[in-house]
Amino acid sequence: MDGAARARFVRYLLAGLANTAASYALLIVLMQWTGYVVAYTLAYVLGIALGYWLQTRFVFRVPLHWRTALAFPLGYVAQYVAGVIVLGLLVERLGTTPELAAFIVIVMNVPLGYVVNRYVLTPRAQRSEAVHGRD
Repeated sequence: MDGAARARFVRYLLAGLANTAASYALLIVLMQWTGYVVAYTLAYVLGIALGYWLQTRFVFRVPLHWRTALAFPLGYVAQYVAGVIVLGLLVERLGTTPELAAFIVIVMNVPLGYVVNRYVLTPRAQRSEAVHGRD
């Protein structure tokens, strides 16, 4: 990994940390007024919106565009479904508190996000350069 790729990955980690912290804080607040699944859903959707902005402007430094804005959430559909399943298992079957279970699910989804976001947000030529060691 060259210097540019390392810098981008560090930006990804920082953006992910900021987005995770904001999403988790919102989730905890929402759980005061609604059930944990509804709270998780709302925090997840708002986290995707914040994540799109952070990933385009800060991490990959690409312009905001309606095509990528529409494609970006699609990468999170599978993560959402898996998250709700794991959340339910942790809370209902293992007796984990909803707050801790939600934190575990959020952390679980982080690694896949980088790969999905890079694919969706960066132009094909830029992704090709990275595969051939010119990133």
